[in-house]
Amino acid sequence: MTPVRVMLVEDSLVVRELLRYIVSRDPRLELVAAVPSGEEALATLQAVRPDVISMDIRLPGIDGLETTRRIMAEQPTPIVVIADSVEDSSLRISMNALRAGALSVVEKPVATTHAGYEAVAGEICTQLRIMAQVPVIRRRPIGAEWAGRTSLASF
Repeated sequence: MTPVRVMLVEDSLVVRELLRYIVSRDPRLELVAAVPSGEEALATLQAVRPDVISMDIRLPGIDGLETTRRIMAEQPTPIVVIADSVEDSSLRISMNALRAGALSVVEKPVATTHAGYEAVAGEICTQLRIMAQVPVIRRRPIGAEWAGRTSLASF
């Protein structure tokens, strides 16, 4: 069985290394890139051709939502958002990520010593494996969709 090729997009070095560790422990996953920004993700995507992308939302420069939109418009690839929290204030961010083209949102790991670490790590690996199998299609940019609707509505 060929392992699922994973690209990590995470600006925090600590979290990026933790995600790298989590992915490397699962023999069904293969880390092909770990980058700290949306710009690097877009620049690296063509060369590494991951099966799935783990995406942080809060990134310097181009944020994770815009990076997700661009990936889905240019080179559609399944995306799993790794969010600070999947509750309350982050719920809006999570919904925006799904609207931008991400397939699922999972909680960001805290530390290997945290009580729920193994469950969170397991969920991340499961989501990466499952979502890599989901066929994705090219998405038109959101602005183009709205422009098309308003011009049709004026007739």
